[in-house]
Amino acid sequence: MDPSWSETGDRYLIKLFRDYLFHQVTETGEPWLDMSHIVSSLNKLDSGSPEKICLISRDEQSVLVVSYRDLKECFDGAFKELTSSS
Repeated sequence: MDPSWSETGDRYLIKLFRDYLFHQVTETGEPWLDMSHIVSSLNKLDSGSPEKICLISRDEQSVLVVSYRDLKECFDGAFKELTSSS
């Protein structure tokens, strides 16, 4: 575990995207997992779609609008950073 690798900048977007994929809830607050949402979002990420999505922080105080293309660049950069340090 690298202590210098923290949730800032691009890494924060990656965390919010993970929450967007896997931490969905119903109107009543029940956990909800929609496989079609996950697969569709990952396909758009992989292709670098210009489509934009809203990423909301867990405390619901921050909303970031970002494209899948921007997220892909974040993932690629984080992966390169992690692999180059080993």
